[in-house]
This record gives sequence, structure tokens and C-alpha cells, in this order.
Amino acid sequence: MTGWIEYAAAWACFLGAHMIPALPGPRGWLIGRLGRRGYLAAFSLLSIGLLYWLIVAAGRAPYVHLWDQPAWSRWLVNIAMPVAILIGALGAGMSGLVLAFALWAGAHLVANGDLAHAIFFGGMGVFALSGVARSGLPGAFRVTWQRLVLAVLVWAALLHLHPLVIGVSPLPA
Repeated sequence: MTGWIEYAAAWACFLGAHMIPALPGPRGWLIGRLGRRGYLAAFSLLSIGLLYWLIVAAGRAPYVHLWDQPAWSRWLVNIAMPVAILIGALGAGMSGLVLAFALWAGAHLVANGDLAHAIFFGGMGVFALSGVARSGLPGAFRVTWQRLVLAVLVWAALLHLHPLVIGVSPLPA
């Protein structure tokens, strides 16, 4: 299964995996069976796996050009990503994570001018901003040296693994 059908299936699974557990019944049942930590671990692994499938499916979708990539757009992404990772690592609660995803999506939207990626990053931006609307902006930041080191390691890993995992270098030419 490739092309637009796989892309639509990946979106359906990703959204379903995030919307169904948000309902009180399924979430409570899953937490009752797995425990809170088990639920969060399983949900996180499932989310990462589905996000990766969605990224791969967007890359496999037929290329439909919408706009040229501005030369400065990779600089925008490379400036926005450390900020997003810091917000995600230091923000208290889910509000920091969803704000980080909104920044990630917005910066990447500018840098990717084909239809599949515009849908992907635009959709992720809307999805993340709806999370920001529900949880609000981070009310507090937990700044510790461990969280700062973690943020730097995550940023370095994403920067160096991007060509291997995504197939495109994020560095400006």
C-alpha cells in the first residue's frame, strides 16, 4: 500500500490513536489494565511509531508542487527546532509538548512546499494548536541541568539522524 491511500490510512490511524484514548471510557479502561505509567509508555511508543509511519507515508505520496522552498526556510527550521525542543523539555505538563509540536510543524510547513507535506505539517500544526487551546501555554518551566542536557542530546540526535530517518539533511545548503 503506497501513495495517497497509505497516507490517508496513516492519518486515520494517527488521529484515531489520539482521539479514542482521549475519551473517558477507553482511557480509563486502558489505565486500569496497564496502570498510569504503562499506559503512558504504550501510548508514547504507539504515537512515535504512528508519527514515523505518517512521515514515511507523506514521503511516499505523489509529489505535487505547491511552492518553492525559500533559501531561508532551512535557517528558520534550524532556529525553531532548538527552541521547540527546549520548550518541550522544560515546559511543565503537556502544554510544553504541544507548543513544541506547533513550533515544529509551523517551521517545517514553510520549508516543505509539496502537497503531502503541506497537509502533514499543516495538519500537525492544527492538531498541536488544538492541544495548546485545551491545555494553554506552559504556566511554568522546570529548568534543571538534566533537562537542559536532555534537550541538547535530543536536538543533536534529531539533527544527525534526520538524513538517515527522513532522507533529507536539515542543514542549510
